[in-house]
Amino acid sequence: MTSKRIYYIDKIKVLLCLMVISIHASVCYGGSGSWYYTESTSSMTAKVVFTIFNAVVQSFSMGFFFFISAYFTPRSFNKKGTLKFLKDRFLRLGIPVIIFYFILNPTISYTLLTILYKKNLSYLSFLYHSISNLKNLGFGPLWFVTALLIFSLFYVGIKNLFKNKISIPFPNNKIIFSFIIFLGLLSFLTRLVCPTGVEILGMQLGYFPQYIFLFTLGIIAYENNWLNEIKSSCANLWFNIAIASIFILVITLLLGANSNSVDDFLGGLHWQSFIYAAWEQFMCVGVCLKFITSFRDKFNTYSSFWSSMALSSYPVYIIHAPISVLIECLIIGFSVHPFIKFSIVVTSVSVICFSLSHYVLRRLPLLKKIL
Repeated sequence: MTSKRIYYIDKIKVLLCLMVISIHASVCYGGSGSWYYTESTSSMTAKVVFTIFNAVVQSFSMGFFFFISAYFTPRSFNKKGTLKFLKDRFLRLGIPVIIFYFILNPTISYTLLTILYKKNLSYLSFLYHSISNLKNLGFGPLWFVTALLIFSLFYVGIKNLFKNKISIPFPNNKIIFSFIIFLGLLSFLTRLVCPTGVEILGMQLGYFPQYIFLFTLGIIAYENNWLNEIKSSCANLWFNIAIASIFILVITLLLGANSNSVDDFLGGLHWQSFIYAAWEQFMCVGVCLKFITSFRDKFNTYSSFWSSMALSSYPVYIIHAPISVLIECLIIGFSVHPFIKFSIVVTSVSVICFSLSHYVLRRLPLLKKIL
């Protein structure tokens, strides 16, 4: 464990935040997944590329976010104690969830109705009726923040029951392989009941075995200084396996998709579902290990730019959905290839959100303690 700031984590957080923006834009323009607004496309190339892109990014991005969030949880808890830690969690996690659920999510619905469907509506009136009638409310991308708050509460409960430090050395390759197979099987079994795409309180529980274990491993990694113990040779091995597995996924998609549908991959008692669940874990482990070692060894230096970007990444995550939908609606009339629209959305949303976060949101006294 360390009390020093880990500068390379700042860069990874920014990269993951950009990936979240990208995956949502990808869903909009042909990739598989769920988003507020989607456009149909006749481009099979766009559908295939965006679907593979989404599968690859989804396989590791949110699990990695949980790992990083968990890694800094013990230090915060040890420094603040139970009550102050809980107060901080509810302030930094709970309030953004409430704001998004009751304000930003209805705002997205308002944007779609006024721009897409040309409805003449008063924003304040629409917001009032949405809240009073419990309509157009939702967690949106802040399902992650909600889950993180729940995980944090469990951590506090467990930490108060079992105060001893968990001493576990960084696993060898045999243990890593066993972990991947176990987690793949657990994900497959979970998706027999909760296929990916099925949401409960905005959460797709089919992915949660990975999220729960990555959060747990983040805590163990902090307690045992794993980030400095990971060898580049180990990371390279699993990253090469992850890259090779992408080709296996493509072949599986070509052989296993039924009538241009990937439903059998999402859950149920199908061989495609098991292959997909196991593949995700190979990707997650390989990419996470490679990111950690590469950024640790090459980019662990202070940069005011990256530090500012990292501090802005949380507000960006919170506000990117309404900004994304607004941009997507504004360029509906552009008769260009989905790849170009995707590029426009990702670039403009990233610039707007990071600028808003750095120059406006994080400078407001009321929001400083939250963001």
